[in-house]
Formats: sequence, structure tokens, C-alpha cells
Amino acid sequence: MLILAGLSGAGCSGGCRKATPYVPFLEDGGAPAPKGSEPVAGLDAGPPPKPGVFKATPATLATTPSAKLLVEGLEIPAPQGQVVLAGIARDLDGDGQRDAVAFVQPAGGGGGELRYYRGEAGGLLPSKVVTAPTGGTDALTLPAPCMAKLQPGLLTLVGLHTVAVDVRPTCGEGAAAARRVVVAAFAPVASIRWSARVLEPPTGFTLGIEIEAPDKDGDGVDDPTLVFSLEGGGPPFDMGDKLVARIGYWDRPSGLSLRDRFEPEKSFQTIAQNAAARARSKASALPVAGLVRRLRLLHGALCTEGGSPLVDPSGEHGIACGTSRALEDGAAAEVRAALSLGDAITALAARERLAARAKSSKLRAEIDKAILAVVPAVFGTARELKVAPHASSKGTLPAWGTLAFEKSGALLVRTQTSVVRVDAAFEESEASDVSGWPLEVLVPGKDTKLAQVVDACDAPWLSARMTGHDVPTGSRLVPLPLMGVTRCSGSPIPVAATPVAFGPQGLLALVQHELVLLPTVFTAQRTTGTLPPPAAAVVGPFVMGAPRSPGGGYLVVPTRFGVARREESSGAVTLVRAKDLEGLYLGLRDCAINDAGNRIACVRENHRVVVIDVGSGTPAPAPSTSTPAPSPSDEASF
Repeated sequence: MLILAGLSGAGCSGGCRKATPYVPFLEDGGAPAPKGSEPVAGLDAGPPPKPGVFKATPATLATTPSAKLLVEGLEIPAPQGQVVLAGIARDLDGDGQRDAVAFVQPAGGGGGELRYYRGEAGGLLPSKVVTAPTGGTDALTLPAPCMAKLQPGLLTLVGLHTVAVDVRPTCGEGAAAARRVVVAAFAPVASIRWSARVLEPPTGFTLGIEIEAPDKDGDGVDDPTLVFSLEGGGPPFDMGDKLVARIGYWDRPSGLSLRDRFEPEKSFQTIAQNAAARARSKASALPVAGLVRRLRLLHGALCTEGGSPLVDPSGEHGIACGTSRALEDGAAAEVRAALSLGDAITALAARERLAARAKSSKLRAEIDKAILAVVPAVFGTARELKVAPHASSKGTLPAWGTLAFEKSGALLVRTQTSVVRVDAAFEESEASDVSGWPLEVLVPGKDTKLAQVVDACDAPWLSARMTGHDVPTGSRLVPLPLMGVTRCSGSPIPVAATPVAFGPQGLLALVQHELVLLPTVFTAQRTTGTLPPPAAAVVGPFVMGAPRSPGGGYLVVPTRFGVARREESSGAVTLVRAKDLEGLYLGLRDCAINDAGNRIACVRENHRVVVIDVGSGTPAPAPSTSTPAPSPSDEASF
């Protein structure tokens, strides 16, 4: 069908950036880039049609659905056995006679049709069902007992010859039904030009769909533009800007044809440009991560490539948007914003998300250069130990590490059968005075544990599965303010998580390399995870197997550039590297650090212990900004 052919081309494949000129951020087309966290009303790819061309007119809604509806002195009758919910009386086909259009349903619910009553000198002719060009009549069909809600927007005149129908079902005790959106035109012929089923967005968000249908080319036929918007928010995500994406069409005899084949990518790019502008300054960088997250939500709602689109046009699974450079640029803006905020750990985590998203090696190189210009690096000497650590069979299940430093500086290695102590001279001996610590992430003083972190596929956020007798119903998925790189559809996907510390606000953990707070106390209200403030120090006692020093002075996180060592008193981050480990850092796990901050131990490839002595702190030469060779836990883990 030609309508679908137009939709499948609604995007571009990597070349949009060069072909798309800069477009101002705001609806007025001339406002400067916003400062700080001030909200931006309707970030989109350009101004709406000029005022005065056409003003949308809402339909007359029935007070109570009945067999007829009086609209501006014109009586609109329903077909036998049906009721009228909304009606419009206008000259829709341009012949000088007033016509009528109405949305009708069976009195008992279910069904649903758009009826057209052509006007002539003697009144209205018998109604006809408005169908798609292929003759399909199910675009507005609801399952019984669902009825369309009587609310503004149910039926709207959006052009001289075009109406939009937006059916939001109410189903009583029946199963929920998807929203229906239809664009129908009556000149040169009456037919449904575009239709879609629309699922609801995440809790707290609103997915808006507005239709504009001015006659752009003056041929007497309306040319519709679909305006998609995402606004609102709520835990685990924050409130933020209303984001807008447009897809415009010419209405031709052969069907709809895209007016701008670079949409909706051009709209997405404008949002990414706004994020990049904010990311440059500490004063405006804080909302960038939320803005990019909302960009990803909007992209995922519309585009087939998002994995689980909410908009399902004419049986297609989303709109084919093509490769999105805007998502790459948005991820890059996240990195730059975190650097502006002095939060190198978050910047490095955002770099890992970029690794799984960016197709442009030039962009990756630019971001790597920006990180390495801010985060200094020192070389250490790597040494592999003889002792074999406990080879965890937990995979991606959360667990405390198998390595821990003592206050004396000795390293403890938890093996399959015992604990081995490695002293400063690398002499190994059995630590008979130390018991093997638990690997499970158990909440102190409670029958609660962190069992798993997953992308559960039923929402755009990751979730932590908390279990135990102190958890309501024994098990609860706690939404986290983090998104997977791509939306999954099907079985839940486990996500790697490293516990860090138990503090007064809950469990601090590294999920996808980013620090997040997980609640450990639950109430009747919806409980979600939160993000700590940028560069906030870890609070809470040391736990054996945590990626911290015994005194709490340092935190360590393996990254592709080296092991990131953060000094908690100052927040300063240094990349600790070793020549023998170049290109292998993402294969490290279970890292630990001593109180002096000059010795780091990690498990490599799940069965070797490697120790890095930092030495005098001599600056390391800058690593190559090209992406290192993937290790077993590189992009595949995201």
C-alpha cells in the first residue's frame, strides 16, 4: 500500500547530518539555546505552519451517545443499531454544500466507524463508511465492550477537507484496548489516508499526536503533517522538556508521499543539538542526561529500530526511521555534560553506552579525546598472581567480588575452598583467620537481597529484582532511572551489576558502569531507584568484595581506558593503566584497591588475579583514541 511505502521511507541512513541544515531549537524559530535547567516548550525541527492558514475545529460531542446528534442545526443520524459520539458539519468535499462526518459505534460497545454524509441541496445523503484505499474498515474497530471516551480530540477538523480521529477506549471490566488514530480526507475522494494503533507510554508520560493538514502546494488537496510529542514524566525518570517530532506528507493521487524524507531524524537531531549546547557548561549540563533519555523514549515510541515502538501504523511495527545519528550525538552530549559537571565516573559510563550506539569512529575519537583531556592517566606495573580466585557461576547476577584489601595492605583472595592472603612482597599464604565472605548481596539486618538487575522488556527502564521476606509479596521489580541501550522484546535480559556500599539511602551499585541508588526499604507507594548527585562520594561502611578501599578513601571502576580510581575526598579521578593490559581493561572485574590508593587488584577473564602497582604516579602517555579491541565484556555486555 502506498501509504505504508511513504512511512517506510520516513528517515535516513546515516547521511542526514550533512544534508540537514541547523534549525533553531524553539517553536518561534529564533530563540537562543536555553540556559540552565529552564524548560523548553516543544523542542522540534522547526516552526509550525503559519498562523491563519487553518484553525483546527473540534467536533460536537454527544452528551449521551444516542441515535442522532444535532450539530449546528444539522441532524446527523446513526446507522441502525449504532449511536453517534461526535460529529462535524462542514463543506468537506469543496462542492459548496454542507456535509457531515461522524464517529459512530454500536450502542453496546465494540466496533467503531467514521461515517461520511455528503450534502446536497435537499440535505444529507445516506452515510457511507470511510475506508482505507484498499477497502479496509477495521482502522477504528474496538473490541467489545470498549467505547470511545467522549473527550476533546475524539474528532477534529484539521484541514479544509481533512479530519483526525483519536479514539481512546474505555473498556470497563474488559481487557484494555489500544488507542486508534486516523487521518481521513474528503477531497478529491473520501478515504482514510493514515491510521495507527497506539500503545500507552510509560507511567507519567503522555504521547501526543496532533494532525495539521494545510494545503501546502495549492492543489486543493490537504497535505497532512503528523506531530508526535512526548511530555510529562515521573519516577524513575525525571520531569523534563516536551519533545516534538514531525513527519509531513504531500497528498497525491497515488497516496501519501513524504514532503521531507529526512524526518523524523531531523527533529531528533534538533533535540540532540539542544543537549549538546547545554552540555558545554556546568550551569546548564545537569538536565542533559534526562533530555537525552527523553529523546531515546521518543525515538523508541515511533521507530521500528527502537525495538518496541508504541505507534503501529496500518499493521507495520513502528515507523522505519533508519540509522539515527541523533542518538549517537545525544550519547556524546551525555559524556560532555558529565565532564562539565566534574563527574568522570558517569562520563565513562556514558562512553560505554556510546560504544554500543555510535557508528562513527570520528565521533568516538572526539569523545575519547575529550575524556582523556580531563581525566589524567598514570602507568603502573601489572603482575599476575598464582592463586586462582573463586570462579563465580553467577554470570550477570549481582555479587560481591572475590578480592578485598586489608587495612594492612595485604590482599585477600577468596578461592573455591578458602581465603588466600597476598602480602606486599606477593608472598601467598592461607588466611586461616579469615572466613570466606558471602557473595550474595544481602541487606544488613533484613531478609532482603538484590537478586538480579534486568531489562524486563515491559518498560523502557532497567529494574532491580529484590527478594526476601521483608519485600512485599516476597519479590519486587524496582524501576531504575537507567535505560538499556536498545529496547528488548520478549524474555527479560539480565544486566551486570556490582554492589558498592550500603548507605542511609539504600544500596549503591554500579549498573552498566553507572552509580545508582537502590532502595532497601519498601512502602505501599511505588518505590524506585535514584541517581546520586554528580560526583557524590560513596557513603557507608566497607564490605568485603566491594570495589573500594577498606577506609573508604577510594573507589575503582574498570573502563576501556584503564581502571578509573576516584579519590573520595576530592572527587578526582585518575586512569590507572599498565602496558600488559592495554586493550584488555573491559575484561577486568571484581576490582579492589588498598587504602594508600597505589595498588589495585582485579580478576581477569574470570580466573586470573592481576595486581597493578601504581608507583610514583608518572603520567602515562595518551592512549590511542581509537576504540580498543573488544574484550569478552565489551559492547556485548550492554
